[in-house]
Amino acid sequence: MLLWSEQFATGHPTIDEQHRTLFDNINRLEGLLVQTNPSRAEVDFMLDLIGYLEGYVVQHFQLEEQCMESHRCPVFQQNKDAHRQFVAFFQRFRERCQAEGFRQELLHHLHQTIHDWIQQHIMRIDVQLKPCLASTPPA
Repeated sequence: MLLWSEQFATGHPTIDEQHRTLFDNINRLEGLLVQTNPSRAEVDFMLDLIGYLEGYVVQHFQLEEQCMESHRCPVFQQNKDAHRQFVAFFQRFRERCQAEGFRQELLHHLHQTIHDWIQQHIMRIDVQLKPCLASTPPA
């Protein structure tokens, strides 16, 4: 389980709130992965999670990239490239789910990928926005 703390904060209220929501969703998925016979509500959550992630990779990534670019964040391009890689991963995941269904193995892979994303991407790249917000007015 991942717990939100200030070490994940970018200093941008909307981006940080979107990250907190991602934490909540990935933690809820983690709890469901131990279920051998998920309820209808749990299955509905998994379907809703896919919809949420589809929106997240568009809306959140766009906001984050715009913010980094306007504040001249030195990791802007690295962030944009990482976002493209995540979008490609998610598209492959979605295609596999459509072809194979929501198999436990696929959901475990999704959980692990997002868990790693939070620790690797948010902690190493996104947080570099914080000093940029403090020192550079938007362009």
